[in-house]
Amino acid sequence: MKRLPIGVMVPTLVIGIMALFMVLPEFFISLKKPVDFNMLTDAEIKSGLHVEGDVYLILDTFATEETYTKNSDGSRTPSKVSGYYYIIPVGEESYIGIEGSVDNRSAFKAIDDSTWAWLTDAAADLDPNAYYHYEGYIEEMDEELYQYFVEWFQDMEWFETTDAAQITPYALPLMIKPMSPGLMPLLIIGFAMIALNVLFVVLHMNYKKKAKAAKAAAVSSDEPWAPPASAGTTYSAPDTGYTPPPSTPASGDPWDAPDKQGVRCRRRKCEQNMKG
Repeated sequence: MKRLPIGVMVPTLVIGIMALFMVLPEFFISLKKPVDFNMLTDAEIKSGLHVEGDVYLILDTFATEETYTKNSDGSRTPSKVSGYYYIIPVGEESYIGIEGSVDNRSAFKAIDDSTWAWLTDAAADLDPNAYYHYEGYIEEMDEELYQYFVEWFQDMEWFETTDAAQITPYALPLMIKPMSPGLMPLLIIGFAMIALNVLFVVLHMNYKKKAKAAKAAAVSSDEPWAPPASAGTTYSAPDTGYTPPPSTPASGDPWDAPDKQGVRCRRRKCEQNMKG
């Protein structure tokens, strides 16, 4: 790959990071072993728990979520309720929210009716058929929802007070939510987008590496050949078995002296040259 496709890399990288940012925290929670939220103590109730259990007590709906479609001309379609938020007791004396949907609305409404019949009639028992098995995780409730949550306890004077400071120690800002149905698809998309960008970078680096090697090979072929230098290498003549003559003449002839060795001439002519 000669050039990096920045026009493709930037949007795919943004999509991948956003997808992972949205689902990774929930994915890590889903890997934990779920605990029964009905068995939690007040001290154990906290955000980040993977929980499951049977919902069999619901005080009321404290908020709803509505969705609508906004048209290009500024108008919008009628709002539809897409989510319900209920109050359930947990621990010894605490209350948190739980998120419901249109699909489980009838089941949660039956639990709500059974709970109030039991609370208002001393002779009534909880409906054994009014329960709903729920699996999800606990997270922090957003500020707006928590305001509605506290207001319900104030309006009902559940703790015989409307003072928020006396309510908040028991009305915890926590919500049980279901696991996202698109968790795994979003996770796959996120990792796929990141992997695609890594592949682009690897292909580009391999291209540059091969181009650099080809350029070096082309430059090398244009240069004259020279033997490689061998640092620290010395050379010597091969041993022929020849032994040089001794440094002192054996015959006493001055022409055999060391300073005359190597002079090649006829003896008589050399003597005449010396005398002359």
